[in-house]
Amino acid sequence: MDKMLQLSKISNLLTKYCNEEEILTFKNNCESPAVNGLLLNSKYDLKAKLLNEFPTLISSDIDKAQLYFKKEQCQLGKTIYHQGGAFYIMDPSASIISFYLNELLQEDAFVLDLCAAPGGKSISLSFRNPNRIILANDISFTRAKEIYHNVERLGLTNILTTSYDPLKLPSILADCIILDVPCSSSGMFRKEPKMLDDWSENKVKRLLPIQSQLLNVAYQHLRKGGILAYSTCSLSIEEDEEQIKAFLNEHNDCEMIHIKPQEKMIQGKDKLGIHLIPGIYKGEGIYFALIQKKGEERIDKTEIKYPKSKIQTSYKSFIYNSKEYLLTKMYESIKNLNYIAPGLKLYDDSQYAKCPFDHAYSKICQDIAQIELSEEEAKSYLRGEEIRIKSENKDLVVLTYQTLRLGFGKVSNNRLKNYLPKGLRMSI
Repeated sequence: MDKMLQLSKISNLLTKYCNEEEILTFKNNCESPAVNGLLLNSKYDLKAKLLNEFPTLISSDIDKAQLYFKKEQCQLGKTIYHQGGAFYIMDPSASIISFYLNELLQEDAFVLDLCAAPGGKSISLSFRNPNRIILANDISFTRAKEIYHNVERLGLTNILTTSYDPLKLPSILADCIILDVPCSSSGMFRKEPKMLDDWSENKVKRLLPIQSQLLNVAYQHLRKGGILAYSTCSLSIEEDEEQIKAFLNEHNDCEMIHIKPQEKMIQGKDKLGIHLIPGIYKGEGIYFALIQKKGEERIDKTEIKYPKSKIQTSYKSFIYNSKEYLLTKMYESIKNLNYIAPGLKLYDDSQYAKCPFDHAYSKICQDIAQIELSEEEAKSYLRGEEIRIKSENKDLVVLTYQTLRLGFGKVSNNRLKNYLPKGLRMSI
């Protein structure tokens, strides 16, 4: 497919909400590299350390938790910091949604992320407030498992993962719905070059009824007074403002939450939402709109009665399918859902398990001694190697690097037995 022709078609999408200067800026940056970003895990205080160790990292002017980086200068996904859960790599444009939501939501808001995989919006909101319960759902079981793997690496106890078809989700109400709908992905062509060939007007038209249907599903699960965050990675007004306009016309008990765009953000047509345009905003193409359902309604946040765990911990214990999970809290209204993981798993019940505890528990345990590793020792550990180490501790330990929890090990005869699961080992 002719690349220049496709870029021309995508550029034309902007004419309905951008001025000539903005369109020219977009065109001049179409073939520039994608902008990469990360969001810092609030469990750790490592911003200064990261900026010092990776001098090419740049702080965001808008979001103090966000840093920019260039892949060709630092492969952050292949570092001890990434494996230890210091940050989550995500498009800077996508993380701005949780930045705005965080200021609008109450401290104890219950959030439902309907199409969550791989979990970026749930994770970024969790970083901003670890006390809110977030139900991260995705129709794809495989992709929903990716959410849990990310949650486990980051040590988050307030994200519960499920895999429901949104149309078949049980009748639960939430204070906030995050709805990142399937879209034509025209805003991602710099990040994913194949998206350029894949984009077409027919694809846009094919996805419109799915987006509309998901908007109505979100409406059904949103309490009165609740907030709906709608987003796409599309530059097409049909998938963006026109979807929101049709939704508001159909639901006169909903209204726009008008937010003041930051510099380089483009106000949507008729002030319906915000566009973040590649080359103009420092990120890839995202559209988002915040909508509030009128009225006021309380939802059930009664906590379940927790069984007494065999371990001492400040986290709550939840038994699911005869397995114990640790989490921030569990509500009666959602305790009977079918979960992939309702929190972080406590025990390793696999056959021939070397360690009694699941790897996830190493991220949050409070009753097991820690041994801080040097950089080279940490790299050896992540490769799955045994390490020579001097320690008086002869029991199970948690291995750390710069306070980051890497996983379990056991000291024996001045050697550290490596309990890092094989699937998590990496070349580093």
